[in-house]
Amino acid sequence: MNNIDYTPIPLYDKVKWDLTSEACHVLLISPSGGGKTTLLSYMVAMVLKRGHRLVLIDNKNTSFGALFKSIGVPVATSPEETIDLLKRCVFDMEDTYKTYFRSENISLDTNFSKLNLQATVLIWDEVLAGLECGSKEQKRSMIQLLQQLALKSRMAGQGLLVLTSQKLLATDLPLSISSQCQTRLLLGANISDELFHTTLGSYKKELASSYIGGVGKGYAMTPQTGLTAFEAPYMDFSQVNFKQLLKKLKAGTK
Repeated sequence: MNNIDYTPIPLYDKVKWDLTSEACHVLLISPSGGGKTTLLSYMVAMVLKRGHRLVLIDNKNTSFGALFKSIGVPVATSPEETIDLLKRCVFDMEDTYKTYFRSENISLDTNFSKLNLQATVLIWDEVLAGLECGSKEQKRSMIQLLQQLALKSRMAGQGLLVLTSQKLLATDLPLSISSQCQTRLLLGANISDELFHTTLGSYKKELASSYIGGVGKGYAMTPQTGLTAFEAPYMDFSQVNFKQLLKKLKAGTK
């Protein structure tokens, strides 16, 4: 495996995604056509480039999930596969705590980076649709497992979350999950006041100017930056063989 890199991933201007911080979990909201897939592709590439591991839940069976499955990334699509993958992440998280966090050298600020451990990032694309794809009992299991990862995975680095959706109401996700996602990104042109507030915790009227959004453009909220304008990194897929790039990056994470 290549050297593991824990430096924050630059997203836009001062907005960074720091896997080792309290803002390691990401909530990405983008209506259809808002540029979510391009941003996710960039984030995935940066995770792999830094030597970390990726797992993916794609209950809609999209080309995004198929691409990563084709290069050997674990991808869950059915409710059963989703629960199994979440259980694996929880198991790995608990095992990391049992194995590495019982040493006399452990301090209050010890996390996976100080132990030189590889993180596992879990991307759940269209999480709200995914939670509704199975039975009520399966949904309860998914939420319970997701809650454990949201609340406990930060220090172990196993099951760091990137949750995406086209919409979000205050009641769609338990507060125990949504409140842990402290890196929040909202993309798109036609964003309602309710969606803006639910995603970012602020109101459009609090903006210094009128709302400016579009494909790959919107706003971000992080503990470091507060509410700020956001523009996703641009990737010209016509100029690069993205699948081959991902294969190369993934090969370095084994």
